[in-house]
Amino acid sequence: MSKKAQFVVIIMETASWMESQAQKFYAALFPSVEEGERFAAKNLSISELFKVQNDFNIEVLMVYENENPSSFLHLNSFRIFNEKIKAEKPICVEYIIYSNPKEILLLTDRAEVIAKQRKNDLIWVKLFEFDVVLKETLESNGYEKFDFEENETTSKQIYLKKAIPN
Repeated sequence: MSKKAQFVVIIMETASWMESQAQKFYAALFPSVEEGERFAAKNLSISELFKVQNDFNIEVLMVYENENPSSFLHLNSFRIFNEKIKAEKPICVEYIIYSNPKEILLLTDRAEVIAKQRKNDLIWVKLFEFDVVLKETLESNGYEKFDFEENETTSKQIYLKKAIPN
């Protein structure tokens, strides 16, 4: 069976898997294992994931092959979160935890379809400057770098955007 990206409801089993994947992913991605683990613990712990489940502005898309999850992303449509972005109705891909570039494209292609259905005019992605795989994959799919200042993290983030035609 082929892989597909779909919405997921966060239950204990899902949250536990997501937390574990985020810990491994960010520990390997960040310049130091400890910094990556701290970032994952702060943003993608089981308790944080359950908070997100009750926030209708944040949705999780997950790639599945058969019944096995392999990658996921957070879509954030909260108006105040997106208000500094120069667009009428932007949506943000806040976190992408992936196992390979093809799954990045599966997730972002599905996010773009959702954005188009909801009449968003722009999708933007937050990523760390040292996440070269994600950056190159998104740029190859039409995303462009733009300047945006956020003071949430000590590690340098970059921002990519893509217009959503209506």
